[in-house]
Amino acid sequence: MRTLFLSLLLVFPLIFSTGCSTTDPGENEFNKGIEAERFDKLDLAQQLFEEALQKNPKLAEAHINLGLIYIKKNNPDRAWEETTTGLEIIKETKTTIVMGGTWQEQASLAYNNLAKIVFDRAIEAYEASDIEAMKQHKDHALSLLEQAVELSPDNELATNSLAYIQRWQN
Repeated sequence: MRTLFLSLLLVFPLIFSTGCSTTDPGENEFNKGIEAERFDKLDLAQQLFEEALQKNPKLAEAHINLGLIYIKKNNPDRAWEETTTGLEIIKETKTTIVMGGTWQEQASLAYNNLAKIVFDRAIEAYEASDIEAMKQHKDHALSLLEQAVELSPDNELATNSLAYIQRWQN
């Protein structure tokens, strides 16, 4: 069950990032990064997202997806940094480059990814028998997922993740 949950947390942003137009600087590299990530070419995807951000540092979706790459590469500190940067930008601009998507959906994905980082810390704390830290991280993950669901109530991944974490270790 945990493997399925973690896989869903990582795959969902890819689904929402497809179908982008190429009007803003960096979008071409961003789209190529999405394709590289689809084929599990994480180093190439990282390079392309970084190139997109060199051309357009305000490309929130590139920050969010770069954060996802760092999650997959087990670098939670960089993942947190990139994801929160993307989240701040998207909340400020209230726009997205994802065709057919909303800024709320992208922000919801960012909150979902942040929850994944925090929930991994809860699992680590549990495995280390640090119950107090586990509870704190679990509560933080729940708070992030509640924000994800509030922004995008149809975000099935966030809703399912929220339900899973609510039941975890109860």
